[in-house]
Amino acid sequence: MPALSLPEQALPMHALPAHLLLVDDHQLFRTGLRLIVQDHPAVGRIDEAGTVAQACALAASLAQEVDLVLLDIQMPGMNGLDGLQPLRQACPGARVVLVSASVAPDAVREARMRGADGFLPKSASGADILEAISQVLAGRPCFPAGSMAPVGAGLPPGPGLPVLTARQGEVLQLLCTGKPNKVIARDLGLSENTVRVHVAAIFAQLGVNSRSTALLAAQRLGLVEGPGQALLS
Repeated sequence: MPALSLPEQALPMHALPAHLLLVDDHQLFRTGLRLIVQDHPAVGRIDEAGTVAQACALAASLAQEVDLVLLDIQMPGMNGLDGLQPLRQACPGARVVLVSASVAPDAVREARMRGADGFLPKSASGADILEAISQVLAGRPCFPAGSMAPVGAGLPPGPGLPVLTARQGEVLQLLCTGKPNKVIARDLGLSENTVRVHVAAIFAQLGVNSRSTALLAAQRLGLVEGPGQALLS
């Protein structure tokens, strides 16, 4: 199993018992994961859901805010990658760690591009899982070792290679679907001014001055996939 990228120094514990939400369509795996995470000293309440839709509905019905979501990637219906955005809306204060049987570089990179706070292989040991929870609750990203280079790294070298943060990558994905700043802000739970700052930083990294040229540059560099949709000016 690839080692997780974890710092050596002690991490501060979550101020209050953390509320976890486990989202996986396999009940047996959820049960096993629950038995592991319930031993973490910072973990309090644990809820479970079998789909993204169930998780969003459950989060809306809970009086206690969710602090951490462990989200399986491969699920029927909406998968974990596509479920990141609706779960962010349903649990605006939660950190989201994707859980997968695969640790393929493309999957890890996509998770980071979509704004996940971590990526945990299902083959991880109990100790690795508990340490990853400490990492994420302390506000730090947790991805397999060797995948922590900035988003955009690993692409063929060339002039003006962009180095985007995970949040900028998420903004870029939405920007390239034609969404204006106001909608991006709503979807990501950010202020419109914060989105404008991210867009300006993305333009600067890509060396462009419009959304249409940003899309072309992002496609050329492999930051987005497929043909672009019409962009708003």
